[in-house]
Amino acid sequence: MSKTRKWHLAILAAVLALLTLGATGCGSSNPLGGGEVSGDLKSIVVGSADFPESKIIAEIYAQALEANGFTVGRQFGIGSRETYIPAVRDHSIDLIPEYTGNLLQYFDKNADVTTPDDVLLALFRTLPGDLSILNPSPAEDKDTVAVSEETAKKWNLKTIADLAAHSPEVKFGGPSEFLNRTEGLPGLKAKYGLDIPPNNFVAISDGGGPATVKALVDGTVTAADIFSTSPAIKENNLVVLEDPKNNFLAANVIPLVSSQKKSDELKQVLDAVSAKLTTDALIELNTATSGNAGVNADEAARKWVADNGFDKPIQG
Repeated sequence: MSKTRKWHLAILAAVLALLTLGATGCGSSNPLGGGEVSGDLKSIVVGSADFPESKIIAEIYAQALEANGFTVGRQFGIGSRETYIPAVRDHSIDLIPEYTGNLLQYFDKNADVTTPDDVLLALFRTLPGDLSILNPSPAEDKDTVAVSEETAKKWNLKTIADLAAHSPEVKFGGPSEFLNRTEGLPGLKAKYGLDIPPNNFVAISDGGGPATVKALVDGTVTAADIFSTSPAIKENNLVVLEDPKNNFLAANVIPLVSSQKKSDELKQVLDAVSAKLTTDALIELNTATSGNAGVNADEAARKWVADNGFDKPIQG
């Protein structure tokens, strides 16, 4: 072979290599790499985000589906929404637990609805055609304003509006973005008159976790943003203030599924599961898996599945 011919082949190989690299590097933001959708509607890969509650719910879905004859794969702890939504869309996974309000904000950052029905309607309108949602659960994991039992008794607090009269005395703890986001301090001021000066806001970056709870219990802060299914609420006798004006976006648990994998049988099973899943049940499940003595997510899920009769095929 001539040197010219070899040179041309070398250039062609290099160009093809670059094209291949570009195609694989730019095709998806999903580190799982994508997959091919199976034509078998009873073969489902269930995914979860990288926090315990998501893994528990995903395991409940998986076990209930297995009891109804589905072949289930698991891909848990994937990461954030920016990672696992592309994973559903490119068929790396088929199903994942989601939260209505958070999912809506992912697809529509300007969404301004907050009530459960309005959020669900907006979500149906916004969701891309290759993604589907099933019936939402009564279970909800959303932001709350929580105070200590002592503070609630001292000021006779029941709602966020009750706290507003004490605005100058309130030190508020929450993630740094709570200072400026719509449903954070600006929303609390607009809807309830709770006016927290910036120098009375304490940024705590653990998402309502142990550091936030400690600050609330020891009096470093007067009120804090804590998620509604946190076991710490009951464990520390915290009081969640009512939010009658729905400042905080509804966040009902809802199955998100690839539209190509949605079937009547899948819907029947997961709708039945969702109907039984309550906020109190989520708190119990989170409590069971927390701390050094906590059980694994699959064990907690198995008990809930058995207690609610989903370890056997659904009749009807």
